[in-house]
Amino acid sequence: MQLQPYEFQEDYFVYRYDGDFLGNIQPGSILRYAQQIATTQCAALGIDDSVYARTHTAYLLARQAFHVYRMPRVDEHLTLVTCPEAVHHAVNKRLTSIYDRQGEECVFVDSRWVLVDTNKRTILRNHPPELSGPWAEKLPRALPMRIKKIADAPEVGAYRADYSLCDMNGHLNNTRYADIIFDSLPLDVVKTQTVEDFLIYYHKEIPLGQSFRVCRAQMEENKWFFSGWHEDTCCFEANVTMKPIREEQH
Repeated sequence: MQLQPYEFQEDYFVYRYDGDFLGNIQPGSILRYAQQIATTQCAALGIDDSVYARTHTAYLLARQAFHVYRMPRVDEHLTLVTCPEAVHHAVNKRLTSIYDRQGEECVFVDSRWVLVDTNKRTILRNHPPELSGPWAEKLPRALPMRIKKIADAPEVGAYRADYSLCDMNGHLNNTRYADIIFDSLPLDVVKTQTVEDFLIYYHKEIPLGQSFRVCRAQMEENKWFFSGWHEDTCCFEANVTMKPIREEQH
């Protein structure tokens, strides 16, 4: 695969702890792979924790979506290719494609990041030169990023940002929201359907130890709306589109 200067490639193996009870990769693991390859690329370019500390900056994930063409399975060898875009209107887009050994794209991930000043807690439109890299000026692909909402969706569960769900930033890891959302789907849905599209807005961080509640409503057949609330604050909103599991996936 011929890479552009702004692209970065890495091979992954789907270990069984990344799979679900059907042997498919978990949606949260898709996001963990995408998050890790982004971190690996930046570190390879010298953009690491010491740079963020020196510039008093941090990247926060604002929105994220993925589309599944074919859900990868446990014990599969995959190749990920990630492509970061230069900042536009304070947002960095990063596209990540997951390919199988035949070179077919299985999953496409579209992530939208913002850089914040950790002292002032404000979004930065102009980035420090230390964070410059061989980013693409404009990437041609994108996924829909508009959430379809349902007002007053009923509560379906209560959670807490426990030790196992939080990362070194001290709050619920971005990828763990997907785990919680799919845990909150009806059991008959996850037994007979698999995810086709996923979209999430990250509104407010949930710190370690804080409790929150999850609300859910079905919009139409196979389509769901989720929101997460800490007291009166909406922390996240998400849309999930499911599709029936084919027989060969059992």
